[in-house]
Amino acid sequence: MAIDRDRRTAFLTLKDIEENGAWSNLALSEHIRKDGAKSPAFVRELVYGCLRNQFLLDNNIQRFLKKPGLSASNRVLLRMGFYQLALMDGVADHAAVNETVALAAAFMKGRQGFINAVLRSFQRDGKRLLSDSLSVKYSCAQWIVDLWTKHYGAEKTEAFLKACNSPAPFTIRANTLKKSRKELAEKLKELGLEASDTALSGLCLEVGGSGVLDTSLYRDGLFSVQGEASAAAVEMLAPGPGEVFLDLCAAPGGKTCCAAELMKDSGTVRAFDVYPHRVELIKKEAARLGLSSVSAEEADSQVFQPGLESSADCVLADVPCSGLGTLRRNPEIKLKQQSPEDASKALEELCKIQYNILLNALRYAKPGGKVLYSTCTVDPQENEELVRNALAQASGYTIEQERQLFPKEGGPDGFYTCLIRRGR
Repeated sequence: MAIDRDRRTAFLTLKDIEENGAWSNLALSEHIRKDGAKSPAFVRELVYGCLRNQFLLDNNIQRFLKKPGLSASNRVLLRMGFYQLALMDGVADHAAVNETVALAAAFMKGRQGFINAVLRSFQRDGKRLLSDSLSVKYSCAQWIVDLWTKHYGAEKTEAFLKACNSPAPFTIRANTLKKSRKELAEKLKELGLEASDTALSGLCLEVGGSGVLDTSLYRDGLFSVQGEASAAAVEMLAPGPGEVFLDLCAAPGGKTCCAAELMKDSGTVRAFDVYPHRVELIKKEAARLGLSSVSAEEADSQVFQPGLESSADCVLADVPCSGLGTLRRNPEIKLKQQSPEDASKALEELCKIQYNILLNALRYAKPGGKVLYSTCTVDPQENEELVRNALAQASGYTIEQERQLFPKEGGPDGFYTCLIRRGR
């Protein structure tokens, strides 16, 4: 039996994630390129659908097994089959079963009968996916459910979890040095792509269709891939032409380059990252966009740099965080099971890093200058509480604007921004 190329690509991607701990976005891009998928959109939906619903799928697969324990390949194939049967629109039952069995025949000879029997049993049971908790229903580690319930209550927590299981919109930021957002939208529509303005950011478009990164528009630096909440954070900081802008945790460079574009590529834009290979990503992105004001350097922003003290008009501290606002884009985060003690300890360690970076950022702002602290998480310990703890140790600073975005179906990611002004 011939193997469907798209399902083969999805299987190899999910197997890579399952066995090697690969990040889904990187594994997807690599396997789609290497395996020559015919429909990348189908592959992405199948991969992310299996990941977003992994606990739910696993719990229900177990109902049809005589004993626990499956190899990685068996787990991946059954997740794919169950997801297509129960949750994937537009896939006929016979295709879901037959194509999954064909993959088993190709990659696990002798197991196709087992895979077929389990999928047929699930079909006969009415393709019901049963769950007994929010953690299973939304395939999210219990520590995250408990954290959000503690801070926001059960009703809001379920709304967040539901949103995190929905597809993330694909958004791009117009390089306004080359084309306005309106002009870029017209160019995209000429190529047969859908493009609509985002509500939160005045720079971004939500794009529908496929192949946008294969166009000359991308190669020529007319846009970058960026979430609208991320772009809106830089817009809140509002760096201007001729100013000095510091980005303390810059890679891969989306916010750095957004700032340089807002500054009309006039002024000084210095980007820092702790890893050399990530510094190169910033340089590469700035070059693609045609930005000459951007320089990128290796530095640990937890370590104070005396030469930067009181030097900047704008400082961005987009700190490492738990990423709980991006679960629909990075479902691996919500699948990491931890004890309450381990989860609490991990958050405390993160907060130490965030706190140190923010204190340095405050010192780098010149009198009258601005600091933007931001995270892509939904956790007061990393956000509001941390900012207020830091400002209690640093006199002469005031909060001018603060925004916590929550995960929302069809909307931006969960994101926190706080604009702080240093007194003159």
